[in-house]
Amino acid sequence: MNRITKETRRESYELVQGSLENRQQVVFQELAKCPRLTANELAARLWRQGKVPKPDRNFVHPRLTELVKTGQVAVVGKKTCTISSKKCAIYVAVSERGGKQGSLF
Repeated sequence: MNRITKETRRESYELVQGSLENRQQVVFQELAKCPRLTANELAARLWRQGKVPKPDRNFVHPRLTELVKTGQVAVVGKKTCTISSKKCAIYVAVSERGGKQGSLF
């Protein structure tokens, strides 16, 4: 890989890093307010609020994956998505006490 490519990749990475944490926070906060959403449903809600540029799951799913890996979000099942009409994973925010927010159990 040449030097210019390495520099532009590093610059892009540094530019995006700040928005990743912010997007994770936006995703987590919305999921805490309205649990048991699919990635598509969450993306649509955030788009209506002007927090993502399009109602596209690709704006939230990578952040959901990251939040699941850190234990801040959990996948609790599947349901038919109101956006795609397909079976999709259901996500919930996990509280600091270890319980799932919005859960009745």
